[in-house]
Amino acid sequence: MDRSPYGQFGIELLADLFLPAGFITVCQDMRGTGLSEGNFTNWKADADDSEDAGNWVVQQSWSNGQIYTFGASADGLGAFTTNYNAPSWLKSQYYVWTSSIGYDVIYPNGALLYNLLNRWLYGTVRPEDVDRCWGEFMDNEARTTWWEDLTFTGHYDLVKEGKFGFWAGWYDIFLVGNLAAYQGYNYEAESAARHNSVLTIDPCGHCQDAAPYFTEDIVAGRTALALMQAYDTFGARPVKRSNIKNVTFYVMSSNDDAGRQAGQFWTTVEEFPKPKMTKFFFHADGSVSKTAPTEQESSTSFTFDPLNPQTTKGGNNLFSDAPCGPLDQQEIDTREDVIVFQTPVLTEELVLTGPINGYLSVSSSAIDTDIMVRMSDVYPTGEARLIQDSAVRMRWRDNTIEPSYLTPGKVYQAYISLWNTSYVVAPGHSLRFAVSSSNYPRFSVNYNNGLLLSDPAYPGEPIVVTNSIHHSSEHPSYFELPIVKKVQLPQVHNIKGEFEAAYPDVDYERVIQDGPKLLENLMMSKRMNKQ
Repeated sequence: MDRSPYGQFGIELLADLFLPAGFITVCQDMRGTGLSEGNFTNWKADADDSEDAGNWVVQQSWSNGQIYTFGASADGLGAFTTNYNAPSWLKSQYYVWTSSIGYDVIYPNGALLYNLLNRWLYGTVRPEDVDRCWGEFMDNEARTTWWEDLTFTGHYDLVKEGKFGFWAGWYDIFLVGNLAAYQGYNYEAESAARHNSVLTIDPCGHCQDAAPYFTEDIVAGRTALALMQAYDTFGARPVKRSNIKNVTFYVMSSNDDAGRQAGQFWTTVEEFPKPKMTKFFFHADGSVSKTAPTEQESSTSFTFDPLNPQTTKGGNNLFSDAPCGPLDQQEIDTREDVIVFQTPVLTEELVLTGPINGYLSVSSSAIDTDIMVRMSDVYPTGEARLIQDSAVRMRWRDNTIEPSYLTPGKVYQAYISLWNTSYVVAPGHSLRFAVSSSNYPRFSVNYNNGLLLSDPAYPGEPIVVTNSIHHSSEHPSYFELPIVKKVQLPQVHNIKGEFEAAYPDVDYERVIQDGPKLLENLMMSKRMNKQ
């Protein structure tokens, strides 16, 4: 069963996947979308609506009383809520590029992902509902109780039994929420459901434009991996596989010869490798090293004008006016309102797999501002290909319900999560951290005046601000990077052979050929005007 806000023109894809395996496929338009009546509720009614739909299904003569739910992207946001009512008919669930947490994928570190929310709501929700739905998000830019229905954290014990599958992407808009869901289902569910989840992470997720940068080991045919995983999760054609384990992901690297030799391969393990979280400190000369700064006072400043924001180029985005993937940042990095910190040229591989956590010492001339960080792989040619980026809106730095404004000139520590990655920085390359205060339209522009998004006077008068990153012994700025050893990432190159052996009756070449089209349709790209 799949419940979707996108209409039913893509439902035949589910039938293609599961009807040959003996399943009946049922689709329902979410409340207030497609052919359904009512008003869209920002997924607030989905737990009850999902239960009602399932109760109807199991009463039909063709039903055996068991339902498997499927949720891709926005569909998945609703599918997670199905667990709140613990319906007796729920047998198993499979999730594609979606999230079990709402706040962190709309307001990462308190900063609004403007383009994602604005384009999605105004391109999907009915005109009579869209302003109300937008207003609810604006009224709750703090992590209020409004988000509880969209946050499964702390409720994984409602998952009682079954097998579950997750498909994520390193450049996907929902990466952090997808990983949180896998962690919760696998380790925090009821004992009968624990350790019954499988996870696949490709480089792209929603960001199909990233595929050409990862040329090794059939990234374009990664649909095959997820198809295997879906069949296993739902018990269709179960097989004993020798090479593919519970956690399978693509280890990225640069798209030059050095990168193709260092990374760009699949790995499969029983659980994520445990990284050595290692501090990389910023220094006054713009360098980055594992050595902590010794200066008693040291900082680097830049001036930011809200009326001249930087333009988004790359990252975990969805729509065409905020291009996604590992795009070149070198032109943006030369702006006067950007400060750059960079490692020396590497003489050996830097292998990263896990969370990327920043702890920046920040001061500002205003009561509020944004701090943006982009982490890039700098090629010998000068290209700076984006690995991950994010922001922290300083008024929400402490994750409070009420804004915590700055005292101008005072130094604060700000935590910023760049989510996760698996990436090898090749020898001859460098790792760069570019710090600024804007990235539009990915993030809304902060006018530095402290006005909340729901304030009738928003955005108010723009304030040109001077922001400083401190790098002294008392106020260091650093990132903790997840360093692993290459041996922790066993390479699996013959994905094709593994698939063919596991599923001899599936046409692998057709999967490779039709995979990109299937993904495009599955993400409802026509409806979302993703061009």
